[in-house]
Amino acid sequence: MPSDVSSMNYRPFIRLRRRWLFRKRWRALLCLLVGLLTIVVAACGEPSAPPAAAPLSGNCQRIEHAAGTTELCVQPQRVAALSPYILDMLLALGVEPVGFGAADMSEAMLRRPEFDDPPAQIPYLGQRLTTEPVNLGDRHSPSLETLTQVQPDLILGEVWQGNYALLSQIAPTVLVDDEPGGWQNSIQILAQALDKEPELAQVKATYQAAITQAQTQLSSIVAEYPRVLLLSSGNLTGEIYTYPCSEFSRLLEAIGFQLVSLDNSSSCDSPTLSLEVVPQVDADIVFVVAWDAEDQGNPEGWRNLKQDWNQVPLLQKMPVTQTGRVYFIDAHLSTLRGPIAAEIILENYLNQLSTLG
Repeated sequence: MPSDVSSMNYRPFIRLRRRWLFRKRWRALLCLLVGLLTIVVAACGEPSAPPAAAPLSGNCQRIEHAAGTTELCVQPQRVAALSPYILDMLLALGVEPVGFGAADMSEAMLRRPEFDDPPAQIPYLGQRLTTEPVNLGDRHSPSLETLTQVQPDLILGEVWQGNYALLSQIAPTVLVDDEPGGWQNSIQILAQALDKEPELAQVKATYQAAITQAQTQLSSIVAEYPRVLLLSSGNLTGEIYTYPCSEFSRLLEAIGFQLVSLDNSSSCDSPTLSLEVVPQVDADIVFVVAWDAEDQGNPEGWRNLKQDWNQVPLLQKMPVTQTGRVYFIDAHLSTLRGPIAAEIILENYLNQLSTLG
């Protein structure tokens, strides 16, 4: 077959291919123009996406925690704190969350989209915040919808708060348990997840220095009044609890006091005491972790219990009451129970007990 005949037979296919290439190039150019236009519009009018998390140096790390094991391959930039306990430790490590689940919020506060006045809205910790975290709702039932909208790259909470698998679908999740050992164990896990080991060392050093100072200042008082009864109550005519294995008790023991109970038990259980039994406990000092059972959202409600104590004839007859060795402290600190709470509780002990010196 002549070569020119063969060429003639392929010419239609060559023309079709040229047309196809021509159209393909125009489609590619059109897509490029549309993409550039989208970027310009986004830059001019749309909010920017959250900053991307910075890659961690080296390999990914596996965080062992109370709910399992979480793998982190980036440096968290947008952290959600599901409780005041978590917020306490975060702030101590120098981290501010993008979202926060609080405790004992009023109905009005529950409806607010963010904490726009942290010092007034978040007891004890709000004054340490420079940002306005999104309101994730009550710590007992944080809003998963709001949590998703916050777009965290790390969720930090307590093991009792929710379904770990469900939270992990939103973002890598680390859940801690404050038993046993309190915040000292939990904060080590958080520091590892946040790559805050130097800050952790400073927190521990500051805490130990404060304990040492308190031991020195209160040594003579510990020697003279060694036995402390630690109670917790919101209503003296209702239930009264002993309060072992808490941040309040750990600090008293660290200073050098001996905690006493009706049966001298060292258990971490919190048995209920009746009003009639309290005077039977042989103690040199009584501390009451107090709140207002009728208005738990009242930050000053614990003061009402102090007034009630002095009006109960049975309690008035106790030697510790008559000699002014019954002290009260705000139970809201028990929802924090981290290093910042420890600092506040310790300061409270020093201020109240120094009157005995």
